[in-house]
Amino acid sequence: MADLPIAALETGIAAAADPDPARAKQLSQMQADVKRWMAKFEEAREYDKEARLQYAKDRRQARGDSGFLVDANIIGTNIDNLEAFLYARNPDFDVSPGPSHRMPSPEQLRDVVESDEQLMAQLQQQAEQDAMEVGRQSAVQLVAAGMSPEQAFEQGQQAQEGYMTTMPVEKLVGDEVMKLRKQYAKNSREMKEFAETMEAVGTQMWKDAQLKRRGRPWVRSSLTIGLGVLKASWQERTEISPETQTAINDLQQNIARARALQEELADGTAGYGARAWDAVKGVFGSDQEATVAELERQLATVQNGAERVVARGFVIDNVAGENFQVAPGFTIANHVDAPWNAEIGYMRYEDALAEFGPYLAQFDPKGNPAAIMCKAGKFAPRKPCMGRNQSVNVAENATTAEDADEFTTNPDGGAATYVRRIEIWDAESNTVLTAVTGVPFWVKPGFNPPATTRFYPFFAFCTSEVDGQRHPQSLVSRSIKLTDEYNRSLSAETEHRRRIIPKTAFNAGAMAEEEARKLEKAKIGEMVAINTTQPNADLRAILVPITYPQMDAAAYDRSKIEAALERIWGVQEALSGSINTAKTATEADIQQQGFQARSSSRRDSMEMRLSELAEYTCQIARVYLSDEDVRFIAGPTAFWPPYQGPDDLAEFMRIEIRAGSSGKPNTALERQSWANLLPLLQQGVTQIGQLRGSSPESIADSLEQLMRLTAERSGERFDIDQLIPQNDGSQMAAPAQAVPGSAPPPQGGNGGQQPPAPPAPPGGAPATDPLAAA
Repeated sequence: MADLPIAALETGIAAAADPDPARAKQLSQMQADVKRWMAKFEEAREYDKEARLQYAKDRRQARGDSGFLVDANIIGTNIDNLEAFLYARNPDFDVSPGPSHRMPSPEQLRDVVESDEQLMAQLQQQAEQDAMEVGRQSAVQLVAAGMSPEQAFEQGQQAQEGYMTTMPVEKLVGDEVMKLRKQYAKNSREMKEFAETMEAVGTQMWKDAQLKRRGRPWVRSSLTIGLGVLKASWQERTEISPETQTAINDLQQNIARARALQEELADGTAGYGARAWDAVKGVFGSDQEATVAELERQLATVQNGAERVVARGFVIDNVAGENFQVAPGFTIANHVDAPWNAEIGYMRYEDALAEFGPYLAQFDPKGNPAAIMCKAGKFAPRKPCMGRNQSVNVAENATTAEDADEFTTNPDGGAATYVRRIEIWDAESNTVLTAVTGVPFWVKPGFNPPATTRFYPFFAFCTSEVDGQRHPQSLVSRSIKLTDEYNRSLSAETEHRRRIIPKTAFNAGAMAEEEARKLEKAKIGEMVAINTTQPNADLRAILVPITYPQMDAAAYDRSKIEAALERIWGVQEALSGSINTAKTATEADIQQQGFQARSSSRRDSMEMRLSELAEYTCQIARVYLSDEDVRFIAGPTAFWPPYQGPDDLAEFMRIEIRAGSSGKPNTALERQSWANLLPLLQQGVTQIGQLRGSSPESIADSLEQLMRLTAERSGERFDIDQLIPQNDGSQMAAPAQAVPGSAPPPQGGNGGQQPPAPPAPPGGAPATDPLAAA
């Protein structure tokens, strides 16, 4: 950062010399803004320096660095085991209509109608008009039958009063209730279709973004350093057809990089010309002009036979913990409450010049972006290290915070030079800013991300939060001393075994030197013939076993250390791959329940973040996907209402993931419990459907959902739609079976006369299902 003030000063002088005062003022303001933000960012980086130092230590411990004679990488094994159990598959979307779209009960609908005074007055007036019409029609019919007008009028009055005594207002209220039920039923069906469409769209977006490929490293990072970060975004650009996308992308990138380097070579700014020419020769060969011409010809040839299409899609990336920065004063887990978040990324110098050059050209008096980009700080990838033969705790001073960074400063430059890109998400201004370390200007225009209920696209998974601490405490740091003690005990036991190998002392003076040499060079278990100086000497007096300290197994018992590590990591004995003590089925099940309880906290935290990601994914889909896009994903029956803003999903839907759907399948005991419960649910669905007069289609939908839940709980992955029969229209739907123990429906009898029909309830016939009729 030492070059930043100098670069700002140089650019400020150049801006001051600009003949346009307004432009010079604008450039000066931008430099001041960039300088202020970079100072704020570097201050936050220094604030979290100790955390990055711990990241480096945790990663060294996870890879098995040890200075002991014998070591066992228990931490790395635990990470592998927990990673497989926490994230075994992509979670399932669980989208359902919100509470505001649930079907009210008939009593609630009746209360709504009766509470409307204006509507009740209209219904009362309608009932009086209907009663008058009944009296008038009765009088007209009686007069037509020969009755006197006076008597017909009296009979009409009686008919009118009799009609009023049959509670016509109640009937009209019932009709209004039925209308409301039909309207709510229609809205409920639309919301259900919307939820199903959203599930299909979200699942496909996660599949296209390869969530599992990103989710496993996300969990592994959280288990290693205590923090895992995912970044979700919508990428959209104009490109050609996917069949030739890769080839043309390469050509376009090569041409842009070659042109940028050619301009920089011609300019020769700050000694970058020689380095640029070396890079060009390394990539394209010495004849640069011919290479660029060939690439342009190839690009034109491919473009002539390809259609212009829009490449767009949902992207999920992993962000390293040390590259994720949160404003000071907020915990990492609550980064969404911070005023700004930032992400660090590294780009090759040539790619950065090609991408940011057209925008930076306006800040140079000569229009040369290389003169601006040459001030960027230079970085190089860190050389890989497979391990060190030293303990993290013993060599405490050998680790620094910079060891956590994937890239290091590269002051010498070279063909493999990278620049550090800093992307700042400023929630206060709702703007995303992009800077490059050392460049005094923003390298691209600020942009406003799509409106969502959360501004930040980052999803942080913290395993072990500590109250009052900004950074989570990793499981590795909690168990470093235990693993060192385990390796220390293992090494001591090994050394003890080496020292107690049986040895025998012999009297060298009782035999010739050559005979003594035979005993010295003899191998274990070998029979050696020796000649003593006294042939009748007793060998037992010449050869004497050497005593050694006995092995005490209790002194090297590591069971307590293993138990403590299992409690910290929540990993049971069976997951380690070895069983020391035979267990009964009950003991094994108790141990399995203990593992589920210990891992449930981390699973709940992970699923909470995945639920937030699911909601964010659906909101992004609402912004960018059209009705045509959705129908292509979810089919022609997809329902996709017009977008009304970032809060429309919160009003319509409840979006989360199904609990436990990302982990390993449930145990055999849980599956057996579901098998016992399933018949009761099936019988209950049929009985409730009969008592409510539901249609056979509604009961079939409920039974189909039960089958889907059964397939999910079984842990098997197969297409349940292939097993569920569908009505192709050639057969009429069969009526639902009668409820066991209920009275049979009335049959024809009584001498061929039908029994009198019961009075119709207000609002319609009892066998009418308003949900099916709507």
